Amino acid sequence: MSGGKQTLLFRRDFHGLTGGHLKVWHYFQHTLRSSRFTPRIHLTPGSTSTGNPWHGIDPPPLDDWRPEEAGGLFVAGLDWEAVPEATPLPVINLIQHVRHADPGDPRRRFLERPAMRICVGDEVAEAISSTGIVNGPIHVIPNGIDLENIPSAMDRDIDVLIAGLKKPALAAAIAARLEAAGVPALVSTALLPRAEFLERMSRARVVVTLPNDTEGFFLPPLEAMAAGAIVVCPDCVGNRGFCRDGVTCLLPPSTTEAIVEATLTAVRLDAAAGSALRTAAAREARRHGLESERSAFLRVLDAV
Repeated sequence: MSGGKQTLLFRRDFHGLTGGHLKVWHYFQHTLRSSRFTPRIHLTPGSTSTGNPWHGIDPPPLDDWRPEEAGGLFVAGLDWEAVPEATPLPVINLIQHVRHADPGDPRRRFLERPAMRICVGDEVAEAISSTGIVNGPIHVIPNGIDLENIPSAMDRDIDVLIAGLKKPALAAAIAARLEAAGVPALVSTALLPRAEFLERMSRARVVVTLPNDTEGFFLPPLEAMAAGAIVVCPDCVGNRGFCRDGVTCLLPPSTTEAIVEATLTAVRLDAAAGSALRTAAAREARRHGLESERSAFLRVLDAV
């Protein structure tokens, strides 16, 4: 307890900043605004400090995982493995991917455990609902992005940025084809510090983002929209709520040829068409600020 509030206990096994960790960090920060709960986190032994947003926080992360001393638990992904089977505590389960519904996915079995579930998009909610085994209410809270920390550079000195961390071979193939067509491309396949990655996006005229074939939400194209770039992003299910072909981005099939063609189209758009695409994309990005996500989550906490 802290100042009459109950502890909402988080848990992370951290070995580098991913989109999943970033979103859990956002929810940890949202909990600081709660009138009922205060957040604490346990980082598993071996978790790294590099890029870790919980490194150096006050109060510091807990040395031990003691769920019995908390007022509630916040879990995502395989955090469930540390939750006692018969816990009487309320559990909030953040679900960030449609794969939780896949029969072979290890996370699927946790859908039978009682919890209040937060899905990052309608596609994720539909996927887990279709299993027929979800135990507890489902809330849809679309992912928010930290708009204040996304720069928008005046000097766009990168013609094409290919964000290919998840598909480096495809990124290299696309870059080679673009170079052959006379369009230089910067390929980003390493896990960069977040500020550096966002800065690259802000310098790019066109950003090509390469998701896995299915995602739960996929933040990079939305971040690129907020940074003022023209976005090329194949469909990945979890981006359908904000990636609308010809309106907020170009949405080609996930093949080398189709992505190269869409990228060349984006590069060659006239000023009016490019401006219209960027304006609609920026408007879409503004709809996904962290404030909306925070308000929706605090309403869920009030209902616990």
